[in-house]
Amino acid sequence: MQEVSAVETFFRPKSVAVVGASTDPKKAGHTVLKNLVSMGYQGKIFPINPHEDSVLGFRCYKSVLDIPEPVEICVLLVSADLTMQVAKELVQRKSRFNDIVGAVCMSAGFGELDVSDTKQREKELVQTLRSASIRLVGPNCLGIIDAYTGFNTNFDISHYPKGGLSILTQSGAFGNSFLYWAENLRLIGLSKFASIGNMADVSMAELLTVLKDDESTRVIAIYMEGLPHPREFFEVAREVSAVKPIVVMKTGKSDVGSAAALSHTGAVAGADAIYDGAFKQAGIIRARSVLEFFDTLRAFERQPIPEGNRVSVLTHMGGPGTICIDEISATGNLRLAKFSPETQTALKSICAPMANIGRPDGYIDLTAAHTEKLHNQVLKILFQDENVDVVVQILAPSAHINQKLIVKEILDAYQSQPGKKKPLFHGVVFGHFAIEVRQGLENAGLPTFVYPDMLARVVGNVASFAANRRLAASIAQDRKAVESDLQLKRMPAAGLIAAASKQGRVSLLEPEAYQVCRDYGIRVPPFRLTDSVESAIHAANEIGYPVVLKVVSEEILHKTDVGGVMLGISSDDALRAAHRKLVENIARTAPRVGNLKFLVQKMMPATTELVLGAVRDKSFGPTVMFGLGGIYIEALKLVGFRLSPLGIQEARELIRQTLPPALLKGVRGGAPMNLDSVANTLVSLGRLLEEQPQIEEVDLNPTLPYADGCMAVDARIIISKG
Repeated sequence: MQEVSAVETFFRPKSVAVVGASTDPKKAGHTVLKNLVSMGYQGKIFPINPHEDSVLGFRCYKSVLDIPEPVEICVLLVSADLTMQVAKELVQRKSRFNDIVGAVCMSAGFGELDVSDTKQREKELVQTLRSASIRLVGPNCLGIIDAYTGFNTNFDISHYPKGGLSILTQSGAFGNSFLYWAENLRLIGLSKFASIGNMADVSMAELLTVLKDDESTRVIAIYMEGLPHPREFFEVAREVSAVKPIVVMKTGKSDVGSAAALSHTGAVAGADAIYDGAFKQAGIIRARSVLEFFDTLRAFERQPIPEGNRVSVLTHMGGPGTICIDEISATGNLRLAKFSPETQTALKSICAPMANIGRPDGYIDLTAAHTEKLHNQVLKILFQDENVDVVVQILAPSAHINQKLIVKEILDAYQSQPGKKKPLFHGVVFGHFAIEVRQGLENAGLPTFVYPDMLARVVGNVASFAANRRLAASIAQDRKAVESDLQLKRMPAAGLIAAASKQGRVSLLEPEAYQVCRDYGIRVPPFRLTDSVESAIHAANEIGYPVVLKVVSEEILHKTDVGGVMLGISSDDALRAAHRKLVENIARTAPRVGNLKFLVQKMMPATTELVLGAVRDKSFGPTVMFGLGGIYIEALKLVGFRLSPLGIQEARELIRQTLPPALLKGVRGGAPMNLDSVANTLVSLGRLLEEQPQIEEVDLNPTLPYADGCMAVDARIIISKG
């Protein structure tokens, strides 16, 4: 709690010292002071510069040690070498006056250079300040803005309209670019801004915790390149997103790690893929383009959250309206609203005969016969329809339409809604030619968008947050139940894994992997381990044909690569032939491998092949994977990830968000997939990695889903060496 309080102080300090203050208007030490004043900061300001007597009318001090009044935050704008000297002075001051809470280091020349000397300098800076419990934002950043307290260390942004957007960014330039882009038409209002640079001390998770309870923050924007401790961030983000929307722009896709050579799971478990799954799991909206990022944030900042996902599109232009409808259909999480009979009757009574009403559902094209008053009347009818959750209106300049008057009529309709308002979004195509419409609506808090397809994606993002928030409570309860059940267990699996690790093996044999699966309630086909063709025939008759014959050896990890799998064996004679062929294959492809054993396994009916897996990622820790399996996994990479432990509802969402609905429903007359059985297997995989710390990867590929449950017909478990 004390550290959170310290982080909060960065946004509302009672006093600030600016080390490196300057009278030169071209230097950051001058503009930071100037921006503090222009933003309206009311706290005490103490410039520090040994060569100046005053800066911008403020008395200048030689050192932070000379300031006679309490100082809470210190802004560092000097060279990296001098920064280290000032840090030691801050520690001295803290020991004398117990006042310094935090430092904002905007100076470069630290860990961002990726040189051993500068990395060590950054480490020493943090250690020095931490020795006196002084927290650090940065280095190599633009620092903090709070539009409500007026505290501002950003040397580019001098002032900004107040609003509900808070920004956390690893790139100060990117954060500033958004504010500059939105400023001209006043497209957004700012609450807080934190450029955190190298994140040497204060983390994004800590700042996110502050924003959760910040009354002026409606939506949180995050520009992210990568996190040193992602699991900590996602634990906090899960709680925050249940209260406020978080929109992220994530860059910096990383290469596949060394585990790729060991299993299919490792081959597709790149850091960005896991980030993507963790965003979904935490209820974070990930924008795929800069424009989607900007526009989604504006939608959340200006409009209420809808009750559902049923959308009505109102326009007077067929083309842009159709583009919007197409994109709504493609989002997968929006539905076109089905008008009530009363709405249909009311609309037909006021619209021209050629108007398109409800073809398709939720769509209205007023055609060229529209008027300012007609837009007002139609909007009021749509707002009253209980089947409509969101209204999208697409406008363009018309020769016979007065721009100011149509804005007035739209605002009247929107504001006349009783109680909680339904969100209203506007696509104003040819935006530069309808500047009065855009400016009028934006000034009234109604966001406008230029591109109808992007508008549909933005509405889809807003609806996703609404759906995630409705699920958050039940998911949290479900996950809590799983976590309370997690304890390190000495099941038979633990002894088996320990024995293999002690032998120096990096993987379990397939029958051993099957035994581990059984211990965790994961179904596998009937199987027998054999050492000769006669014992294999005996096993096959016990199990029942058809069967599969597989080679079993500590020296062979990928059996198919050496011709070590024979499928569809239906008789004793066929089994003898398959056994002979398998032995020949191994002799040709892996001649040094000896002491062969053979797994006889029931051949299961063909169906959609899935891959279920888990990987202990070096950054994220235990992580579960699900996707389309078989031979296409590495080519198509139609997979998704979640951090474990995960509950049954999270597992269901992973399945739904990864595979096309047609596969889940069953194709070509096939039975629908048993989602609960697959989801339970994913939960079990999460438990397996949590409870068995020596397991590095699990790969169940393929896993076959049936109406009565799912079954792993191949299992590979990678372990750490003892």
